[in-house]
Amino acid sequence: MDAITALLASFGLMCTYGLARRVWRKATYKKPRARGIDPVGEAEVFLAYGRSSDAVRVLKEAMHDEPQNLSIKVTLLRAYSSAGNCKAYCRLARDIQSQVKDQPVWRTIQENGRLLAPQDPLFAAKA
Repeated sequence: MDAITALLASFGLMCTYGLARRVWRKATYKKPRARGIDPVGEAEVFLAYGRSSDAVRVLKEAMHDEPQNLSIKVTLLRAYSSAGNCKAYCRLARDIQSQVKDQPVWRTIQENGRLLAPQDPLFAAKA
């Protein structure tokens, strides 16, 4: 019985530590621009290390602050693609299609879209 009690106490401490760590990180978090860092650059680093969820978090926050910034949206598409988030990728691709349709980046968006959602007509190859 003592081993079970010790195990439960240890589990409780681990949960408390995890919660306190999350609260601390949220309370002390500064946006990339406030730290003098480009949010797209920070997201690119996260993506390079396979941390797509962190990249998505940074980019969504940056997009909230700068809703017209196209480079944030395109990088967010890359993060969604890396994370395999088909719904979010398709939704954002539809939103920016008119802005990038005649640019080379649209072909890349379509190629990634075909991998994520091959049935979506938005990503159909144009002859």
